[in-house]
Amino acid sequence: MSGHYLKTTTDPGAGRTFTENWYFTPCGDGCADMSSPATGLSGRAMLVDGQWTIDSTEDIVCKGGVTEGNAANAHYMWDANTLTGTVQVVQNRGVCDHPPQSYSLSFRLVKAP
Repeated sequence: MSGHYLKTTTDPGAGRTFTENWYFTPCGDGCADMSSPATGLSGRAMLVDGQWTIDSTEDIVCKGGVTEGNAANAHYMWDANTLTGTVQVVQNRGVCDHPPQSYSLSFRLVKAP
């Protein structure tokens, strides 16, 4: 992967959809470094058997805008052809008045214009 993509995530439980800017820089065959400056997310994406993956530690933003730093581990996986995938999130500790939990969200990537 290379260049600027828009990542749109759907959270049906919260009834919302949100979009982030993801930037990919190739780092070899089947390898791309990803950064999302607005969210602070970054990681190395690896292509294995037609699936891209990134593992990261993430902040959780609670209602009211309070941010809990490094509150979750996330495993992103998406299809190299359709650019659709899922992120499995595991909250390491209770945040936002919720106990530790795990959940999965769907997302898609589209090359930015």
